[in-house]
This record gives sequence, structure tokens and C-alpha cells, in this order.
Amino acid sequence: MNVLFVCHDNCALSLMAESILNSVGAARFHGFSAGALRSGSVNQDLLEFLSLHHLPVSGLRSKTLDSFRRADAPHMDFIITLCDSAADQLTKWPGHPFVAHWNVENDDIVSDSEDALRDSFWTLMRRIKIFTSLPHGKLNRRVLEQRVLTLEASYL
Repeated sequence: MNVLFVCHDNCALSLMAESILNSVGAARFHGFSAGALRSGSVNQDLLEFLSLHHLPVSGLRSKTLDSFRRADAPHMDFIITLCDSAADQLTKWPGHPFVAHWNVENDDIVSDSEDALRDSFWTLMRRIKIFTSLPHGKLNRRVLEQRVLTLEASYL
């Protein structure tokens, strides 16, 4: 299953989620990330942080949503926005993936705060571990979607 994580500029949060999913859900999931409004430069502190936690950083780069709307782009099963500005910018998507919003927005992450990186990391790690443990393929789409939505509401 392909999952696209979207934040404002694809510099930190969505890249972090992509790396976590590709580590935690490697057998069943493939994570991608993009910026809703623009792509920026990858937060170097993020790459160091992920490396210290033995998470994949190879191939992580900032991308825009447009790169995933092309005809040759992978089909997305899920799109998960991680900040309000990304959720506001998401429009119709080819293939009708399920779209969820997990607000993890942390302004301090942009200012390279290690505490902000750590807090965002553990929030995403918990949610992604729960997401990957759901019985995908065994529940009907509506029940699965409801469970994914509760991950935002639970403030994990």
C-alpha cells in the first residue's frame, strides 16, 4: 500500500513520516512525502536525527504534490496531511485514495529545535505504528477509514 504524507513544504514532518513508515511498515507499506505549497530544502538536523534513530534517509528529498499527480506517479492508497495548511491545499486526487488529517504541525521544528524534532518524531511513530497494525484488507474501507481518522482525534 502506498501512503503519501503531506506537509507545507516537505522539509521535515512529511519526510520524517515517510522514513518512519518505510522502516516500520516495510513489508506492506511504501511511504512517500510531498509539500502542499512548495518544496524546500531538507532539514539537515532531521536527517541527522533520523540516522541516529536508525531510520532510512537515503533518497529523502523535498518534492511537491505535482510530482505525485503525474500519470507515471505511483498510485496512492492513502494521503495523510500533517499540518492545517496542507489539508487546506489538498484537492481531488486521481484514484480516489483515502485522505486523513493528522495535525502534527510544530513551528519549532523549522527553527531546528531538537525538542520539537523529538516530540514530532514520537507522535508520528506512535500513529504510524498503530496505522500499520490495522488489519488492512480485512476491514471494509469505511471501518478502516474511521480507524485511521481516530488517530488524529486521539492526540497520540
